Amino acid sequence: MDKKGFFGKCGMFGWDKFERSLMKEKESAGRRVKRPERSKGMQIFLWITLGFLLLFAVFAFLYSTVVVYASGKATSFLWFWPLTCVIALVAVVLLFLVLSGRLPRLKMTAVCLCGVFWFCMAVFFAVEAMVFSAGRKVPAADGEYVIVLGAQVRGEVPTLVLGARIRAAAEYLKEHPQAVAVASGGKGTGETISEAEAIRRGLMRLGISEERILLEEHSTSTTENLRFSAEVIQNYEREKSGTEQSAIKSIVPQTEGNGAETAVNEGGQSATEQSKEPVRFVCKNVVLVTNDFHVFRAVKLAKNLGYINVSGLGATDFYAVTIQYYVREFFAITKEALSGNF
Repeated sequence: MDKKGFFGKCGMFGWDKFERSLMKEKESAGRRVKRPERSKGMQIFLWITLGFLLLFAVFAFLYSTVVVYASGKATSFLWFWPLTCVIALVAVVLLFLVLSGRLPRLKMTAVCLCGVFWFCMAVFFAVEAMVFSAGRKVPAADGEYVIVLGAQVRGEVPTLVLGARIRAAAEYLKEHPQAVAVASGGKGTGETISEAEAIRRGLMRLGISEERILLEEHSTSTTENLRFSAEVIQNYEREKSGTEQSAIKSIVPQTEGNGAETAVNEGGQSATEQSKEPVRFVCKNVVLVTNDFHVFRAVKLAKNLGYINVSGLGATDFYAVTIQYYVREFFAITKEALSGNF
Protein backbone atom coordinates (compact mmCIF):
# COMPACT_ATOMS: atom_id res chain seq x y z
CA MET A 1 0.00 0.00 0.00
CA ASP A 2 1.37 3.40 -0.93
CA LYS A 3 1.69 6.28 1.48
CA LYS A 4 -1.24 8.15 -0.01
CA GLY A 5 -3.65 5.25 0.53
CA PHE A 6 -2.34 4.61 3.99
CA PHE A 7 -2.77 8.22 5.13
CA GLY A 8 -6.18 8.36 3.43
CA LYS A 9 -7.41 5.43 5.49
CA CYS A 10 -5.97 6.93 8.65
CA GLY A 11 -7.72 10.20 7.86
CA MET A 12 -11.01 8.42 7.23
CA PHE A 13 -10.79 6.49 10.51
CA GLY A 14 -9.82 9.65 12.35
CA TRP A 15 -12.74 11.57 10.85
CA ASP A 16 -15.25 8.83 11.87
CA LYS A 17 -13.91 8.86 15.37
CA PHE A 18 -14.19 12.62 15.46
CA GLU A 19 -17.83 12.49 14.26
CA ARG A 20 -18.76 9.91 16.90
CA SER A 21 -17.12 11.99 19.58
CA LEU A 22 -18.98 15.06 18.36
CA MET A 23 -22.33 13.25 18.44
CA LYS A 24 -21.71 12.03 21.98
CA GLU A 25 -20.84 15.53 23.05
CA LYS A 26 -24.08 16.86 21.52
CA GLU A 27 -26.14 14.20 23.28
CA SER A 28 -24.43 14.93 26.58
CA ALA A 29 -25.03 18.64 26.12
CA GLY A 30 -28.70 17.96 25.34
CA ARG A 31 -29.08 15.94 28.51
CA ARG A 32 -27.40 18.72 30.49
CA VAL A 33 -29.86 21.24 29.01
CA LYS A 34 -32.91 19.02 29.69
CA ARG A 35 -31.86 18.30 33.25
CA PRO A 36 -32.06 21.97 34.39
CA GLU A 37 -35.34 22.38 32.49
CA ARG A 38 -36.83 19.34 34.24
CA SER A 39 -35.50 20.55 37.58
CA LYS A 40 -37.02 23.97 36.94
CA GLY A 41 -40.40 22.37 36.13
CA MET A 42 -40.29 20.41 39.39
CA GLN A 43 -39.49 23.59 41.31
CA ILE A 44 -42.44 25.42 39.76
CA PHE A 45 -44.70 22.47 40.60
CA LEU A 46 -43.50 22.46 44.21
CA TRP A 47 -43.87 26.24 44.54
CA ILE A 48 -47.46 26.06 43.26
CA THR A 49 -48.25 23.32 45.77
CA LEU A 50 -46.61 25.30 48.56
CA GLY A 51 -48.66 28.39 47.68
CA PHE A 52 -51.91 26.41 47.61
CA LEU A 53 -51.19 24.79 50.99
CA LEU A 54 -50.33 28.14 52.53
CA LEU A 55 -53.57 29.69 51.31
CA PHE A 56 -55.51 26.68 52.60
CA ALA A 57 -53.87 26.94 56.03
CA VAL A 58 -54.90 30.59 56.30
CA PHE A 59 -58.45 29.75 55.13
CA ALA A 60 -58.75 26.81 57.54
CA PHE A 61 -57.74 28.97 60.48
CA LEU A 62 -60.10 31.82 59.60
CA TYR A 63 -62.99 29.51 58.70
CA SER A 64 -62.78 27.54 61.95
CA THR A 65 -62.99 30.86 63.80
CA VAL A 66 -66.09 31.83 61.80
CA VAL A 67 -67.78 28.47 62.50
CA VAL A 68 -67.12 28.74 66.24
CA TYR A 69 -68.57 32.26 66.27
CA ALA A 70 -71.62 31.36 64.15
CA SER A 71 -72.46 27.86 65.42
CA GLY A 72 -70.47 27.24 68.59
CA LYS A 73 -67.67 24.90 69.66
CA ALA A 74 -70.03 21.90 69.74
CA THR A 75 -70.46 22.00 65.95
CA SER A 76 -69.74 18.58 64.47
CA PHE A 77 -66.66 18.14 62.27
CA LEU A 78 -65.17 21.41 63.57
CA TRP A 79 -61.94 19.58 64.49
CA PHE A 80 -61.17 19.06 60.78
CA TRP A 81 -60.09 22.66 60.17
CA PRO A 82 -57.45 23.18 62.90
CA LEU A 83 -56.07 19.70 62.20
CA THR A 84 -55.67 20.28 58.46
CA CYS A 85 -54.34 23.79 59.14
CA VAL A 86 -51.47 22.33 61.19
CA ILE A 87 -50.79 19.61 58.60
CA ALA A 88 -50.73 22.17 55.78
CA LEU A 89 -48.31 24.43 57.68
CA VAL A 90 -45.96 21.51 58.35
CA ALA A 91 -46.05 20.61 54.64
CA VAL A 92 -45.33 24.25 53.71
CA VAL A 93 -42.24 24.32 55.96
CA LEU A 94 -40.91 21.03 54.54
CA LEU A 95 -41.47 22.14 50.95
CA PHE A 96 -39.70 25.42 51.63
CA LEU A 97 -36.70 23.57 53.07
CA VAL A 98 -36.61 21.34 49.98
CA LEU A 99 -36.85 24.28 47.58
CA SER A 100 -34.22 26.28 49.44
CA GLY A 101 -31.75 23.38 49.07
CA ARG A 102 -31.57 22.45 52.73
CA LEU A 103 -33.22 19.06 52.15
CA PRO A 104 -32.09 18.20 48.59
CA ARG A 105 -32.41 14.44 49.09
CA LEU A 106 -36.16 14.78 49.70
CA LYS A 107 -36.86 16.58 46.43
CA MET A 108 -38.09 13.55 44.46
CA THR A 109 -40.10 12.35 47.47
CA ALA A 110 -41.69 15.79 47.74
CA VAL A 111 -42.57 15.75 44.03
CA CYS A 112 -44.21 12.32 44.33
CA LEU A 113 -46.17 13.28 47.44
CA CYS A 114 -47.34 16.50 45.79
CA GLY A 115 -48.48 14.46 42.78
CA VAL A 116 -50.54 12.21 45.07
CA PHE A 117 -51.95 15.30 46.80
CA TRP A 118 -53.16 16.85 43.53
CA PHE A 119 -54.65 13.54 42.41
CA CYS A 120 -56.64 13.37 45.66
CA MET A 121 -57.76 16.97 45.13
CA ALA A 122 -59.01 16.08 41.64
CA VAL A 123 -61.05 13.18 43.07
CA PHE A 124 -62.37 15.44 45.83
CA PHE A 125 -63.60 18.12 43.42
CA ALA A 126 -65.16 15.49 41.11
CA VAL A 127 -67.17 14.04 44.02
CA GLU A 128 -68.14 17.51 45.24
CA ALA A 129 -69.42 18.37 41.75
CA MET A 130 -71.76 15.34 41.87
CA VAL A 131 -72.89 16.28 45.38
CA PHE A 132 -73.60 19.88 44.36
CA SER A 133 -75.52 18.78 41.25
CA ALA A 134 -77.67 16.24 43.13
CA GLY A 135 -78.64 18.83 45.74
CA ARG A 136 -80.23 21.03 43.11
CA LYS A 137 -82.33 18.45 41.29
CA VAL A 138 -86.09 18.89 41.35
CA PRO A 139 -87.88 16.18 43.38
CA ALA A 140 -90.81 14.13 42.11
CA ALA A 141 -94.01 16.14 41.86
CA ASP A 142 -96.27 13.30 43.02
CA GLY A 143 -94.61 12.29 46.28
CA GLU A 144 -96.81 10.17 48.52
CA TYR A 145 -94.43 10.16 51.49
CA VAL A 146 -92.00 12.88 52.52
CA ILE A 147 -89.24 11.62 54.82
CA VAL A 148 -87.56 14.47 56.70
CA LEU A 149 -84.14 13.22 57.75
CA GLY A 150 -83.06 14.20 61.23
CA ALA A 151 -80.13 16.38 62.26
CA GLN A 152 -78.74 17.71 65.52
CA VAL A 153 -81.06 19.34 68.06
CA ARG A 154 -79.66 21.49 70.87
CA GLY A 155 -81.97 20.95 73.80
CA GLU A 156 -85.29 21.44 72.07
CA VAL A 157 -84.07 23.85 69.40
CA PRO A 158 -83.27 22.54 65.89
CA THR A 159 -79.87 23.49 64.52
CA LEU A 160 -79.61 25.65 61.40
CA VAL A 161 -79.33 22.65 59.07
CA LEU A 162 -82.35 20.91 60.60
CA GLY A 163 -84.35 24.12 60.50
CA ALA A 164 -83.65 24.39 56.78
CA ARG A 165 -84.91 20.83 56.24
CA ILE A 166 -88.11 21.55 58.16
CA ARG A 167 -88.86 24.65 56.08
CA ALA A 168 -88.18 22.85 52.79
CA ALA A 169 -90.43 19.94 53.83
CA ALA A 170 -93.25 22.29 54.91
CA GLU A 171 -93.20 24.05 51.54
CA TYR A 172 -93.40 20.74 49.67
CA LEU A 173 -96.21 19.43 51.91
CA LYS A 174 -98.25 22.59 51.38
CA GLU A 175 -97.86 22.26 47.61
CA HIS A 176 -98.73 18.53 47.74
CA PRO A 177 -101.60 18.08 50.22
CA GLN A 178 -101.87 14.34 49.46
CA ALA A 179 -98.36 13.65 50.83
CA VAL A 180 -97.74 12.25 54.32
CA ALA A 181 -94.65 13.34 56.27
CA VAL A 182 -92.33 11.02 58.19
CA ALA A 183 -90.27 12.86 60.81
CA SER A 184 -87.18 10.73 61.32
CA GLY A 185 -84.49 10.92 64.00
CA GLY A 186 -83.77 9.61 67.48
CA LYS A 187 -82.59 11.39 70.63
CA GLY A 188 -78.85 11.92 70.97
CA THR A 189 -76.41 13.52 73.38
CA GLY A 190 -77.42 17.03 74.36
CA GLU A 191 -80.93 16.62 72.96
CA THR A 192 -83.89 17.07 75.30
CA ILE A 193 -86.34 15.78 72.70
CA SER A 194 -85.91 13.48 69.73
CA GLU A 195 -85.03 14.92 66.35
CA ALA A 196 -88.31 13.52 65.02
CA GLU A 197 -90.26 15.43 67.66
CA ALA A 198 -88.38 18.63 66.82
CA ILE A 199 -89.30 18.11 63.16
CA ARG A 200 -92.95 17.45 64.05
CA ARG A 201 -93.17 20.64 66.11
CA GLY A 202 -91.48 22.64 63.39
CA LEU A 203 -93.83 21.37 60.69
CA MET A 204 -96.88 22.10 62.85
CA ARG A 205 -95.66 25.65 63.49
CA LEU A 206 -95.47 26.10 59.73
CA GLY A 207 -99.06 25.00 59.21
CA ILE A 208 -98.83 21.23 58.62
CA SER A 209 -101.55 19.33 60.49
CA GLU A 210 -100.48 16.72 63.02
CA GLU A 211 -102.55 14.03 61.27
CA ARG A 212 -100.18 14.20 58.28
CA ILE A 213 -97.03 13.56 60.35
CA LEU A 214 -95.69 10.12 61.27
CA LEU A 215 -92.85 9.74 63.79
CA GLU A 216 -89.72 7.57 63.66
CA GLU A 217 -87.77 8.21 66.89
CA HIS A 218 -85.14 5.45 67.07
CA SER A 219 -82.59 6.13 64.29
CA THR A 220 -79.06 7.41 64.91
CA SER A 221 -77.71 7.58 61.33
CA THR A 222 -78.88 8.22 57.78
CA THR A 223 -79.07 4.48 57.07
CA GLU A 224 -81.23 3.93 60.15
CA ASN A 225 -83.35 6.97 59.21
CA LEU A 226 -84.19 5.27 55.94
CA ARG A 227 -84.59 1.74 57.25
CA PHE A 228 -86.79 2.64 60.23
CA SER A 229 -88.82 5.14 58.20
CA ALA A 230 -89.53 2.33 55.75
CA GLU A 231 -90.98 0.28 58.63
CA VAL A 232 -93.11 3.24 59.74
CA ILE A 233 -94.51 3.63 56.23
CA GLN A 234 -95.18 -0.10 55.90
CA ASN A 235 -97.01 -0.15 59.25
CA TYR A 236 -99.01 2.92 58.25
CA GLU A 237 -99.97 1.29 54.94
CA ARG A 238 -101.07 -1.90 56.75
CA GLU A 239 -103.12 0.07 59.27
CA LYS A 240 -104.72 2.07 56.48
CA SER A 241 -105.44 -1.11 54.54
CA GLY A 242 -106.84 -2.73 57.68
CA THR A 243 -109.13 0.21 58.30
CA GLU A 244 -110.44 0.01 54.76
CA GLN A 245 -111.02 -3.74 55.08
CA SER A 246 -112.84 -3.20 58.39
CA ALA A 247 -115.09 -0.66 56.73
CA ILE A 248 -115.88 -3.16 53.96
CA LYS A 249 -116.56 -5.96 56.46
CA SER A 250 -119.01 -3.74 58.34
CA ILE A 251 -121.04 -3.45 55.14
CA VAL A 252 -120.60 -6.94 53.64
CA PRO A 253 -122.02 -9.80 55.76
CA GLN A 254 -119.35 -12.11 57.20
CA THR A 255 -119.29 -15.70 55.97
CA GLU A 256 -118.84 -18.51 58.45
CA GLY A 257 -115.23 -19.05 59.54
CA ASN A 258 -113.86 -15.73 58.24
CA GLY A 259 -113.39 -14.33 61.72
CA ALA A 260 -110.72 -16.91 62.54
CA GLU A 261 -108.62 -16.21 59.44
CA THR A 262 -105.55 -14.02 59.42
CA ALA A 263 -105.92 -10.67 57.66
CA VAL A 264 -104.20 -10.74 54.30
CA ASN A 265 -103.09 -8.09 51.88
CA GLU A 266 -103.89 -7.82 48.18
CA GLY A 267 -101.11 -10.23 47.28
CA GLY A 268 -102.47 -12.94 49.59
CA GLN A 269 -99.76 -12.53 52.27
CA SER A 270 -100.38 -12.11 55.98
CA ALA A 271 -99.15 -9.00 57.80
CA THR A 272 -96.48 -11.09 59.53
CA GLU A 273 -95.15 -12.43 56.25
CA GLN A 274 -95.23 -8.97 54.70
CA SER A 275 -93.16 -7.45 57.53
CA LYS A 276 -90.37 -9.94 56.83
CA GLU A 277 -90.00 -8.82 53.22
CA PRO A 278 -87.21 -6.43 52.17
CA VAL A 279 -88.04 -2.74 51.84
CA ARG A 280 -89.84 -2.14 48.51
CA PHE A 281 -91.96 0.82 47.53
CA VAL A 282 -92.87 -0.18 43.99
CA CYS A 283 -96.07 1.88 43.96
CA LYS A 284 -95.03 4.51 46.49
CA ASN A 285 -93.22 7.70 45.53
CA VAL A 286 -90.92 8.82 48.34
CA VAL A 287 -89.24 12.23 48.61
CA LEU A 288 -86.26 12.56 50.97
CA VAL A 289 -85.92 16.03 52.47
CA THR A 290 -82.48 17.00 53.68
CA ASN A 291 -79.83 19.65 53.00
CA ASP A 292 -78.46 20.02 49.49
CA PHE A 293 -75.04 18.64 50.47
CA HIS A 294 -76.69 15.47 51.84
CA VAL A 295 -79.06 14.59 48.98
CA PHE A 296 -76.57 12.60 46.88
CA ARG A 297 -75.63 10.22 49.70
CA ALA A 298 -79.17 9.91 51.09
CA VAL A 299 -80.69 8.94 47.72
CA LYS A 300 -77.88 6.46 47.01
CA LEU A 301 -78.36 4.78 50.39
CA ALA A 302 -82.12 4.66 49.92
CA LYS A 303 -81.82 2.93 46.57
CA ASN A 304 -79.36 0.45 48.03
CA LEU A 305 -81.84 -0.34 50.83
CA GLY A 306 -84.63 -1.05 48.38
CA TYR A 307 -86.41 2.24 47.76
CA ILE A 308 -87.38 2.24 44.08
CA ASN A 309 -89.33 5.45 43.46
CA VAL A 310 -87.22 7.87 45.48
CA SER A 311 -85.96 11.39 44.86
CA GLY A 312 -84.34 14.09 46.97
CA LEU A 313 -85.36 17.60 47.96
CA GLY A 314 -82.38 19.66 49.04
CA ALA A 315 -82.67 22.70 51.29
CA THR A 316 -80.26 25.18 49.73
CA ASP A 317 -80.02 27.67 52.61
CA PHE A 318 -76.40 28.78 53.00
CA TYR A 319 -74.86 29.13 56.44
CA ALA A 320 -71.34 29.40 57.79
CA VAL A 321 -71.36 25.65 58.46
CA THR A 322 -72.42 24.71 54.91
CA ILE A 323 -68.87 24.60 53.53
CA GLN A 324 -67.64 22.18 56.18
CA TYR A 325 -70.65 19.93 55.68
CA TYR A 326 -69.87 19.74 51.97
CA VAL A 327 -66.33 18.71 52.89
CA ARG A 328 -67.59 16.19 55.44
CA GLU A 329 -69.83 14.61 52.80
CA PHE A 330 -66.78 13.65 50.76
CA PHE A 331 -65.44 11.53 53.61
CA ALA A 332 -68.91 10.13 54.40
CA ILE A 333 -69.41 9.11 50.76
CA THR A 334 -65.95 7.52 50.68
CA LYS A 335 -66.77 5.54 53.83
CA GLU A 336 -70.12 4.36 52.43
CA ALA A 337 -68.53 3.36 49.14
CA LEU A 338 -65.77 1.37 50.86
CA SER A 339 -68.40 -0.28 53.08
CA GLY A 340 -70.34 -1.40 49.98
CA ASN A 341 -73.42 0.68 50.78
CA PHE A 342 -73.56 2.27 47.32
